[in-house]
Amino acid sequence: MKKLFFLITAVIFLSCGENSDKNQSYIPDSVGGINGLQVVITDALWQGPLGDSIRAVFASPVQGLPQEEPLFTLNQLPLAQFSDFARTYRNVLHISLTERDTVAIRQNAYAQPQTIVFVQGQQPEDIIRQLSDTQNELTQMFLDRELKERQRRTLISPLGDHGLQGDFGIDLKIPSAYRAAAQTKEYYWLRKELKANGTTNILIYQVPLASFPEGISPIVSIQKIRDSIGAALLPVEDGSKFITESSYELLTEQTTIQNRLCYVTKGLWTIDDAYMAGPFVSFAVRDESRDRYLIMEGFTYAPSMAKRDLQFELEAILRTVEFQ
Repeated sequence: MKKLFFLITAVIFLSCGENSDKNQSYIPDSVGGINGLQVVITDALWQGPLGDSIRAVFASPVQGLPQEEPLFTLNQLPLAQFSDFARTYRNVLHISLTERDTVAIRQNAYAQPQTIVFVQGQQPEDIIRQLSDTQNELTQMFLDRELKERQRRTLISPLGDHGLQGDFGIDLKIPSAYRAAAQTKEYYWLRKELKANGTTNILIYQVPLASFPEGISPIVSIQKIRDSIGAALLPVEDGSKFITESSYELLTEQTTIQNRLCYVTKGLWTIDDAYMAGPFVSFAVRDESRDRYLIMEGFTYAPSMAKRDLQFELEAILRTVEFQ
């Protein structure tokens, strides 16, 4: 597995170098929806065990959503049709049978931005093995590039002065479609109305460092904080409360943002005594310079819509945070 990973890393740098001398203005813009993946493969292989393995890796269920949705939306294209406009898709997985087993990556080969992963093998079983050995690296690579693409699209029409610098000491790249639902020195709540019935929301507030006591699991602290804040700040009719869905396991990852410890948590919110629920993603960033945890949460209410890309947009926005 290490050899394959080093090969992938090396090819990434080589591929970037291949285009460094070219005039990028002659390369067309890539096409494709967010989290879409074009799979170039023969019909026979797609309909067999190799196709099943590809779907198991790249269309596995996304964690943290109320209904099952695939990690990527797959579009199969026969090898003979991979030409002209079909080669301008942003994310491509190219599968073929050859005399050797290889995994290679090319960047911006036919469009920009673009990532093409070539997986070749002597037999379908050889390709299945290579996909199994590199699935974590490949899926994360595609996700990272889609995150950047989502952020790039956000900057096309950003929200103007949102006041977060003055009240929270941060900057955040927010699309202009969001509007302030509530705004005080204690918290910001921004909301975007969806074309169908529903909204995507961003909630920002801060709590003292002591809110995450040592010896207590961060998951316990995160749920306690968001339940108390949600009940206090987000208005709900009939005395109901905006809280965490306790029957759904919270998924928490420890990472860093701008050299600051950060807990990223995904789960479901609900309103008790009401048939309302949806997914959320929460970033709790430890900011010792201000003796606080900055909490940024993105949550969706869209009962009639798929939610993968809505939550992906929210996560992409929150990951643009910059501390002043």
